[in-house]
Amino acid sequence: MPRPAATIVVARPPPPHLEFLLLQRPMESRFAAGAYVFPGGVIEADDASPTWAGRLPPVGEATACVAALRELFEETGILPASTRPGDASGLAEARRALLADQTRFSRLAERLHFDFSSESIAYFARWITPTNLALRFDTRFFLLPVLDPLGPISLTAEHDRALWVTPDDALRGFTAGRLPMLFPTMKTIERLAGFASLEAALDGLGDVAVEPVLVKLRAGGL
Repeated sequence: MPRPAATIVVARPPPPHLEFLLLQRPMESRFAAGAYVFPGGVIEADDASPTWAGRLPPVGEATACVAALRELFEETGILPASTRPGDASGLAEARRALLADQTRFSRLAERLHFDFSSESIAYFARWITPTNLALRFDTRFFLLPVLDPLGPISLTAEHDRALWVTPDDALRGFTAGRLPMLFPTMKTIERLAGFASLEAALDGLGDVAVEPVLVKLRAGGL
C-alpha cells in the first residue's frame, strides 16, 4: 500500500507572474534521486492531533495540510504561522528539536502558539505512485501563496539545493534535462504555468474537486 504523504507548493509573486520553490534531492536518495521536488513527506500520526482545531484555514484534508506545513518547516525553516510576540525567537531551536525527534509539531504549536488560520492554502491534487514500484506514496498537493519576504532557505541533509523558479523556466529546464522531476511535479508546474498571477492560481486551484490520480508506467516512461 502507498504511504500517505503531503507536499506543498510555496509560491510568491515577483513581477509579472509567480515563482515557486523547488528542492533538489541528493543523488543517493532511495526515492526521486537527484530530482527537483516540492517540500513534503510522509503524514505522521501527530499530524491528526486535535491541537490543530482552529489553527488551520478551511482546507480539505486537514491532517495532510498539517503534514505539508510541518515538512516545509523541517526541510526549509519556513513557517507561515502567526506566533505570539516573543515566541518567534525560539523557532530555530524548535526546528532542531523537531528534526531530532525530541518533540512533536503539535507540542510546538501549543508552546509557541502557531496559528495558520489566516493563511490562504489550496488543496488541489492527489497523486499516487505507480503500483509496480517498491517505494510508493499517496501524496496530497497544497498551494501556499507567500506575500511577505522570506529569509534564506535553511536546508537539511535531505536536500542539496533550493531553487526559486518560474513555471516557464522550470519547464524549459525539465525539457533540456537540467531540472529532472517526477511526473506529478512536472504536471503541477504545467498547471501553474496556465495562471497569469498568484491570485489567479489560488482562485483557480482553490475551487477544484480533487480526485486521486494513479500514475501508470508504460514502455519508455510515464
